[in-house]
Amino acid sequence: MQQMQRPAPEWKKFFYASMVVSVFSLITAVISFTMHKVDSTHSGARVSALQRIQREGVIRCGYAGFPPYTIINPNEADASKRLSGFAVDLVNEIAKRSVPPLRVEWRNMNWDTAKADLSSGKFDVIAEPLYSTVARASDLGFVEPYSYFGIGLGIVRKDDDRFHKFEDLDRCDITIAVSEGWTTSEYARTWLHKPKFKSIPVGGDAYIQVDDVLVGRSDVALNDSTTIVQYAQAHADKVKVLFLDKPPAVVPGGFSVRADETELLQFLNTCMRIFKVDGTLGRLTKKWKTYGYATDDKLVPERGLSEYLQGH
Repeated sequence: MQQMQRPAPEWKKFFYASMVVSVFSLITAVISFTMHKVDSTHSGARVSALQRIQREGVIRCGYAGFPPYTIINPNEADASKRLSGFAVDLVNEIAKRSVPPLRVEWRNMNWDTAKADLSSGKFDVIAEPLYSTVARASDLGFVEPYSYFGIGLGIVRKDDDRFHKFEDLDRCDITIAVSEGWTTSEYARTWLHKPKFKSIPVGGDAYIQVDDVLVGRSDVALNDSTTIVQYAQAHADKVKVLFLDKPPAVVPGGFSVRADETELLQFLNTCMRIFKVDGTLGRLTKKWKTYGYATDDKLVPERGLSEYLQGH
């Protein structure tokens, strides 16, 4: 007679059931994680700007037209030749030296929406010199400057001799035209408390605000060295420049990127350091007759080189 098998105790039944559930859960978790990784790789994972640039071979640069950094020739039919200038050459130099070389895609921007367009990914880099300030440093990634710019310089009519230093502008009987949101405007409002300020949106034309003096609506227009000097050159018989020999303040200016694009920022910083010591910045500054201020950095031989030079 066959002996009947005794039923398993209750604790064994529970143990075996728990093992089956655990193994099934582990398999499900592994499959889910794997599928998530695959899906993230193809769609959901964030790709940095530098990774996209390297993958696509294209760097997208925003410009608005700010001579001599970006100069727009509206009469040029060939889009690839329509834009020239210091910043254009500098970007092209970066693209040419990259391995493999990059293609530059230029995208027109409006100064009033430049920050929002940069944040949305319309372009990777603002090529024109955006001025570094403490207030902007938390919102943007500023690349090592390619120049320094005087701010707080003024334009007045040719026969106006009332102002000899910046402090002379702090009077209640004058109107000062400033560009809305620009660095000089922030500086002027900080240090001048008595005049009436007329804030003018400039959009894509930096000279609209300075025109206010020419047509007699404002006594003074304040802006940066580049804008002021070029405007004075174009209207030499009607206006003159204030404080050019001693700008009220100087700010660094150069490329800018989104604050979180640290890889792209590091890449561009390295490029700028290379261009500074290999003569590229100096060569382009002379070519385009730029209106900023350069730091006078000199390379000094270290001990070993110095002793060798002295011996020969």
